Amino acid sequence: MLPQQEYVGLLIGAARRSIKQAVLRKAKPLRLTPPQFWFLNAAREMPNATVGEIARRQRFDPPTASRLAESLAGRGLLRMAADPRDRRAVRVTLSLSGMKLAERIGTIAAWVRAQVVQGMSAREQEALRSSLRKVIRNLDEAGE
Repeated sequence: MLPQQEYVGLLIGAARRSIKQAVLRKAKPLRLTPPQFWFLNAAREMPNATVGEIARRQRFDPPTASRLAESLAGRGLLRMAADPRDRRAVRVTLSLSGMKLAERIGTIAAWVRAQVVQGMSAREQEALRSSLRKVIRNLDEAGE
């Protein structure tokens, strides 16, 4: 017999899939995957950031962020250059075509973000953020 309450993990997974599908519907005509979409948006919101900074903000693992940056650079949407202060870091800047695309993405990203929290008060949004951070922390610590 199944319990009446839905498991938190199942709800998180369903929410993640719903967000991914919403982004996919908007990103596909732009010839972007959802991770590419969010990477370009982060590059727009964080000018001259390092790949590592974008990875941390978007919660991508470093190899994934590097592959995304290389893929987008290969399409001419951004440029990658070594950080003059830290040879291990790579800075990302949008190209002209990348900036034009990122402007379109910004509008879509704002819409998606608004849809995710539609009908939630600021207090509910912060409680959700706090709870999700706790879930992430719990699982990270369990893997150690």
